[in-house]
Formats: sequence, structure tokens, C-alpha cells
Amino acid sequence: MVTIKEIARQAGVSTTTVSNVLHKKNARVSAETIEKVERLLAENNYIPRLGLNALTNRSSRIICILITTPEFARGSAYETPFYGNMLGHLEQLLRERGYYIMIFSDKNVEEIEKMTVGWNVDGIITISMPYRHLQKIAGLSETPIVSIDMDEMPEGNETYYQITSEDKKGGREMARYLIQQGIKRIVYLANVDHGADHLRFVGVREAVREADCEILLEEKRLPRDYRERKKCYQDFLKYVGTDTALFFSTDFNAAEMISFLHRNHVKIPDEISVAGMDDDVFASIVYPRLTTIRVNVEEKAETAVEVLMKLINGEECEKNVYKTTVQLIKRESVKTKS
Repeated sequence: MVTIKEIARQAGVSTTTVSNVLHKKNARVSAETIEKVERLLAENNYIPRLGLNALTNRSSRIICILITTPEFARGSAYETPFYGNMLGHLEQLLRERGYYIMIFSDKNVEEIEKMTVGWNVDGIITISMPYRHLQKIAGLSETPIVSIDMDEMPEGNETYYQITSEDKKGGREMARYLIQQGIKRIVYLANVDHGADHLRFVGVREAVREADCEILLEEKRLPRDYRERKKCYQDFLKYVGTDTALFFSTDFNAAEMISFLHRNHVKIPDEISVAGMDDDVFASIVYPRLTTIRVNVEEKAETAVEVLMKLINGEECEKNVYKTTVQLIKRESVKTKS
């Protein structure tokens, strides 16, 4: 197999220059040299020896992505559209910068901790990791860490680099829209009572309190098991025909509820309104299409990678907490004023 040394000889440059081109460190390399080196790499079918770098003290060009599988997940975290979408964006963004990803997902945080210290990686991105576990991992490694959607984060804590959404704003905007459409009761349904789910409820509560008419607000917790959730859904049939909106913290559960209502011959949105949060694939394939809050996954991924690159390069970041935008998406699952 051809080596960097051989590529450098053919190109008439140093091995350092070839390495810089390989790793996208092109600031001091001319466009002509980059083109020549990339052509020779392609012609010689050069394959980087990533495994060797990962086992030495050199830069491995590997970013480890640690996913804490949510407690409410039925199986793997990858079944959820959010994680697949996020991983796709992260992989592309990091590859464009000359990095490769190593993914590890588990409900057992001890296994995740072993991954942190067991490999030579250049950076770590955590997804949905509780604050207390991130604290422990940060204590085990000096590797730069960026957290996406840190769970159970103490209010006002800005110790770590965090990428999250304007969750409270999203809940507030949806509630305001529902109230504007004449909804008299909002039932907020979430998987857990902390993290993003809780912040979204706080936003809903703020909108209800500022309304100029009486709005009934209920908060319900969704069971993990579908058979148990089905019992909850059965109970919600009592709201049919009462100007009620069921606002779910995820599009998946909202779509699941719409399917349940169809099987029980309930007309949506004429007899009851349903709304969600995320604007993932479920929002557009369900009928009627789901009114939801779009969470900008691509913006989260871009921000996380930008912050991590600064940390790896020893640059300062302007802040520790970054909140990405949300947007109300109006579709057909909410009854509108005529």
C-alpha cells in the first residue's frame, strides 16, 4: 500500500504538506498543491491508517459521539428520527473537516464511560446525556467535549459547552397559536418531567397565564409501554368535542395518537386537535399532517461542530450555552377559526 512518504515524493512536497491536505488543514497550502496532492492520493488509492493513529498519542482524526439512550426508548436510540437526523448531519460536517466518527450508544452510562477513556479520540460530542454523567466523563478525560441536549441540567448552570433549543419558546408559541384558534383546554403530554420536555411545558404554562380568557391546562406523563399508553389514549376520548388540543412533546407520540383516534372514528381536527414538537418525518406522513414546532437539527449539528473545532484548536468560544431556533409549522391537525 502506498505511503504518505511516497505521495510526497511524487508531488515534490513534504510529508507534512500531504498530511495537511489529508486532514483539511489547508490554510498554508496553495490551491495548486492541494489539487496535485489530492489527484495523486486518488490515483494511488491511498487509504489513511486510522487504526494506528487511534492507538497512539497522535491525532486520531476521530470524534466520538456518545448517545445516552432515553429511558422511554423501546429499543435502540437509532429508532428515533431525531438521532438518525442528527448523526447524519454530524457525520457529514465532521467528514468535510477531515474527521471520522465513532458512535456508541447505551443506557448503561458505565459502558459509555469506558469508551471515553479507552480510545484516543480528538473530541467528544454527547447527545441527551444527563448532567451528572457528563460531569463524571469530563473528569475522566481532558478531551474537548460538547453536549447536545444535555438532560437534567441545573438551571443557570453553564459549566460545559452545551447546544440546545429554545424549548420554552417552542412550547409558548404553540400554546399561543392553539389559544388563538379558540382552544379552551390544552393537555400537554410528555415522556419525562425534566429536560426539554419540562421546559416546553413551562412555555405552555406561561402562554396560558398570559391569555385574556380562561384556558384549562393539564399535564400528563406518557407511559413507556404502548399498552399502557393506549389506556391513556382511551381516557383522552372524553375530550372529544370539547375544544381540546392534545399537545405532545414529540411528533412520534402525536402521530401515534392520531392513529388511535382514527381507529376510534374521531375526526381530526373537527372533534379534537393534535399538535407535536420536532417536525420530524412523522409530522408529514401522518394524516392529517401535524401542526408542530420545528426544532432545527441541522443548526444544532453545525453549532456543535463549530464549537468543538474551536476547542480542539485551542480557540476561545464566545459563550458556553448555545440555543438554536424553533419555528411554528401550521398544518391541518389543529382546528382553526373560520
